[in-house]
Amino acid sequence: MTMIGNLLAGFIATLITVPLIGLYLVYLISVKVTRNKVFALKVAVDVSLIFFVLSVHFFILEIWGISLIGYVLALLFLTAIGFTIAHWRMYTDVQFIRIMKGVWRFQFVLFFVLHFVLMFVGFTAKMYA
Repeated sequence: MTMIGNLLAGFIATLITVPLIGLYLVYLISVKVTRNKVFALKVAVDVSLIFFVLSVHFFILEIWGISLIGYVLALLFLTAIGFTIAHWRMYTDVQFIRIMKGVWRFQFVLFFVLHFVLMFVGFTAKMYA
């Protein structure tokens, strides 16, 4: 690999390992571009979900040695189905974009919490191993 390729791979690996850095960087860039802190936070949450999902995947892979990416995708689809049904019952008019934003942000909260839970589990598992 070239030097730029190594730097890019290291940067992406850092964002996956510590997704809070990605969240913060995207937030800073979004604030500079849009000058709207609330919108910048929403953009940062939307973009950094990918880093949190990959981080949780690699935590599970490291702690238990199994890949649950299929279950993660199934959870995403089941959440989307649940949100769609709830939205349909409350409003009878299904707004796809609104549902997907809700699902995406709910997944962010879920994986944000899972990231820290698995970090704690990983630390304690390695301490007592």
